[in-house]
Amino acid sequence: MGFFERRAEHSRAAGEHSRAAGEGLTRPVRPEDRYGTKPGPRPGGLHEPAPARRSNGDPVGLPGPRPGGRTDLTELLGRTVLEARVQQVCREYGLIPRSGAAVGSGLSRSYLSRDAGVELAADTHGMVTAVFLHFHGDDGFTSFHGEIPGGAGCVHRRTHLRAALGHPDEQGDPYRDRFLGDYGPWDRWTLAGFALHAQFAADGDRLERITLTLPDRPG
Repeated sequence: MGFFERRAEHSRAAGEHSRAAGEGLTRPVRPEDRYGTKPGPRPGGLHEPAPARRSNGDPVGLPGPRPGGRTDLTELLGRTVLEARVQQVCREYGLIPRSGAAVGSGLSRSYLSRDAGVELAADTHGMVTAVFLHFHGDDGFTSFHGEIPGGAGCVHRRTHLRAALGHPDEQGDPYRDRFLGDYGPWDRWTLAGFALHAQFAADGDRLERITLTLPDRPG
């Protein structure tokens, strides 16, 4: 090989060495980068977890959770049937004036819902003086379902009422009415803000009717 051929070969080798050295400065040296660089994370990209979806606690068009129970009927005592709150509770229980007029349009002395087992008594001014809860077909009413006010529970027995409310403040023996027949015993408790009078059947234990009044009004 002549002088010029050896010099050209040397120049090519030197050039290749220089290119290799230059590429070594710019190429990544990590093993995984030999297979191509991966796109870095970007907002909303495939390599970034999507943000957690916020739950809609109150979706439009769907009813919210139902309340655990109905309104305590002792709220009505001493209030007039013309009050918006009283009319709201009347609608809740389906109570209508005995005369058939719309609630609040007159001064009916009695409001009832046979399907709910509830009846209200009002004075001439429309003030609610008593709430009656009927049980076991009393006076043709469906048995009241729900919590008996005062924390008396849902069991319609004298033994259960006494266990929940304690010994009654007053009590009465069974008696016979010459026109209406036999009546069982009764118990009366004076509770916080109202009085509860319980009338039992002739067997002495089965609950027939509860009368709720203000404390200064006898059951």
